[in-house]
Amino acid sequence: MSVTSAQVSKSNSTGTFVTALVANGGLLIVEVGAFLILKNRLGRIYSPRTYLPPPAERAQELPKSFWRWLPALLVEDPKDIIQKNGLDAYMVLRFLKLLMTIFFVFTIATFLVIVPVDIVGIEGSTSDNIQKLTWSNIPTQPDSQKRFSAHIVMVYLLTFFVIFMIRRELLHFLDMRHKFLISKSHSRLAQARTVLITSVPDELANEHDLRLFASFVPGGIDRVWMYRDTKVLNELFKRRQSACMKLEAAEAKVLKHATDAWRIKETAHRKTQNKMRDEERGNSSLELPTAPSREVLDELVPLKVRPTHRIGFLGLFGRKVDTIPWCTEEIAKLNGEIHEARQVLVKGRFLGSIFIRCNLQLGAHVLAQCVSYHRPLLMNDKTMEMDPKDVVWENLDDGSLEMTWRYVVSWFATFGLIIAWGFPVSFIGTLSQVSTLCSTAHWLAWVCQAPTPVPGIIQGIIPPLLLAILFAILPLILRFLAWFECIPRYSLISLSVYRRFFLFLLVHGFLIVTISAGITNDLKTIINEPAQTIESMAQTLPGASIFFLTYMVTQGLAGAGAALAQLFPIVMHFIQKWFLGRTPRQAFNVTFLMPSANFGVILPRLSLLATIGFAYSVLNPLINLFSFLSYIMFFLAFKFLFTQVYDQPNHSETGGLYFPMAVGNLFVGLYIEQFCLACLFFLKASISPVSSVVEGVLMLVLIVITAMMQVFLNRSFGPPTDFLPMSLATKKMVKRYERRQQKQGLPPTPDEEVDLFKRASLRGVRRRMGRMPRQLENTLVTLKENVVDKVVAEGQYLASPKSAREKAEAEAEKNAVPRASTSKEADSEEPQDKAPRQKAAAVADLKDGDTPELYRTSSSTSRKTRTSTKKATPTPAQGVDLSDDDDTSDEELEDDEHAFAHPSAYIEQPWIWIPRDRLGLSRLLVEDLKSAGVDASDAGAVMDSGGVVEVTRNPPDEEWYGGEDL
Repeated sequence: MSVTSAQVSKSNSTGTFVTALVANGGLLIVEVGAFLILKNRLGRIYSPRTYLPPPAERAQELPKSFWRWLPALLVEDPKDIIQKNGLDAYMVLRFLKLLMTIFFVFTIATFLVIVPVDIVGIEGSTSDNIQKLTWSNIPTQPDSQKRFSAHIVMVYLLTFFVIFMIRRELLHFLDMRHKFLISKSHSRLAQARTVLITSVPDELANEHDLRLFASFVPGGIDRVWMYRDTKVLNELFKRRQSACMKLEAAEAKVLKHATDAWRIKETAHRKTQNKMRDEERGNSSLELPTAPSREVLDELVPLKVRPTHRIGFLGLFGRKVDTIPWCTEEIAKLNGEIHEARQVLVKGRFLGSIFIRCNLQLGAHVLAQCVSYHRPLLMNDKTMEMDPKDVVWENLDDGSLEMTWRYVVSWFATFGLIIAWGFPVSFIGTLSQVSTLCSTAHWLAWVCQAPTPVPGIIQGIIPPLLLAILFAILPLILRFLAWFECIPRYSLISLSVYRRFFLFLLVHGFLIVTISAGITNDLKTIINEPAQTIESMAQTLPGASIFFLTYMVTQGLAGAGAALAQLFPIVMHFIQKWFLGRTPRQAFNVTFLMPSANFGVILPRLSLLATIGFAYSVLNPLINLFSFLSYIMFFLAFKFLFTQVYDQPNHSETGGLYFPMAVGNLFVGLYIEQFCLACLFFLKASISPVSSVVEGVLMLVLIVITAMMQVFLNRSFGPPTDFLPMSLATKKMVKRYERRQQKQGLPPTPDEEVDLFKRASLRGVRRRMGRMPRQLENTLVTLKENVVDKVVAEGQYLASPKSAREKAEAEAEKNAVPRASTSKEADSEEPQDKAPRQKAAAVADLKDGDTPELYRTSSSTSRKTRTSTKKATPTPAQGVDLSDDDDTSDEELEDDEHAFAHPSAYIEQPWIWIPRDRLGLSRLLVEDLKSAGVDASDAGAVMDSGGVVEVTRNPPDEEWYGGEDL
């Protein structure tokens, strides 16, 4: 490349970077300013965790001062996040802290060593201030090559430092994960003792043979679920769910129309009264109906304006029907068909998947590690930590061969998508060097001739913005490919999305952009002097770091500011509240459910920034400074979100398994850095043959050392990460054994061999297992008698005494299962406080930052939401106590026969939740539905005079502890 074209290529480097820095710095200031102004006014957005969860799970509210919240946030112990949002969230903060430390050391070291080497004693190499800090500023003369020895030494030292930090953090992670697994709050869960085994042969398709197969498991097995063919039942279940949601929307629409029509009548009446205000009757107002009547409903909402829909494909074709009567009839019919289908469920075809719940957590980990079957491909795949809400039921009915080809096709499709995705990404990379193309492609000359800010905006702002938009839609595609792979847990699908998304970002967000930018810089040389292309690229390829400086500023500073400001969630909240909160369920989601972090999408972006920082750490030391600043901002943003805003679902917890993947991907950045330096050294062989070859070989040696260290770390930390070590599990059981001996007054036996799995040690477990069904049955009988007598006496059902008693008995059964206590309640054994009565408007309108006293133990958050007793056993809240001190002698026993059955096999019809209106028409609609055999209720939801729906509780068919059902 000639000097003139080089000057054209590099003349805008500083301008492009300064433009991006000013624009994104200004955006960051605006975002932080918006956060400081709004955080005390929009409590629902910026601090829902301080009042929405149960009291034991709430966060401490930060000071309302403009600056005092920051030191209060910094001094808060990050380990408290484990009790609020689980180990995954805590390890994300540790990952950010690790990167902060690494890039702080990188910044200090490179600014003290690399920057002077690149600048001192070099005159006239370039006039661009940014380029003076880079590798490209060193002249190509042989006498300048000794300067590169500083780069080699620094790369070696920084690589060893990164490996040291990774090992230290992995040791911390391993310690925290083991404490998490054996903690009393986690080890008690059935999730900790359940193993999914797929591709089970038909010869084991009965419980007797399965128990015989698992007889070697320490402590034995508690329960076995065999997944059977429920295809017909599943289809009926989906149709009923869809009809219920459609019916709820239609009922709410009718009440909204009635409320609006009544408001119009009131307005007309008021106008009439204003004209007659001089008369005596001029002060009278339009009175509400004394009792709901069908005449009022038909008058306010005539049949011609009631909701309709088409029953054909996607609601676009087919016969048009009235929605309410059609859905009511459809739901009642489906209720009967589902009930009949469930009677023959046990006769369904076995689909090759089983859930085994062990009596001991140790037994589950032993079962998951064994070679289970003597034929290949059978019973190979075992999945630990199974939670009913985390099961992907569609992925359990595939055989071993089908799962294999699905895995292959899924990853082939991923690689094919990477190739196809390269075309738009290459265009974006080329756009970042459009000033270079001006000298070659004359039709782009207008870009170079444009006023000063325009080229900087085109090169510095538009490419990163387009790249961010392009990769925003990618996770949806990758999630489908991961689902297609037959992964049985949604949380593991998220881990697979992380792997694929990082691979995409690495190839397209870094490698292709780097190569395309480097080729664009050398385009004129490639055309005019192809023989000198390789040597020229050795000097100009590092120039692509300018693009990544702007990308780091955009994604690091402005991106972290956007996460802190929560501007997009604010917009989405009010859009949902004004336009989507038409039904009580929609209003409940908007009012009470808190957001959660999608680590499968967040962590790849953070890992890519680290890869970019490592790759250019010595080529352009300035990137280390902005990486350090970016991770400081991300750390503050996510610590605030995890403590004040986010609520991670309990069933999506992986126990920190994202962390080893994230730190493992840091090696990718090291490899790229070392490989690029090796190539750059070898490409300078024509200038200084001996020194360049030696320098290149040293880089290859470092690559080998880095690879060996990664293999060593993987072999060292892999097995104890995946499974609970025997040493910890047996130590915990020995403590329990000794505690039991002390309670019985027996002397310690230090020299005696202890058999932790002998029958006497487990007798208490089996005795309690046999006693539990009888206790539940006695409780159920008592509740039936009390509730039935009360319900029948009060005449709550307008039906014959027999049907009334049957409905009362059904309602008693729904409320018979005792509530599952949270971990903190189990520790303190204190009853929960009862919340005072609150009105609907007092809790629903949160735009003023009010924090209502009403707490919602079961409905407040997705992590603590308890399901109906018609559903699976409620999951305790995620208050994780990492201590292994347990004042109980055995694991907590959970006896739910439907825990790992398909939802269609046991979940009853969701109640049609209708908002209670001023006219009382909701009671009329509820009675109509009940008389048709459809469960419905208007408890806990109101529609005001403006037609806005507000709720004060979760859906009425779910358990409720705290607050009032208005």
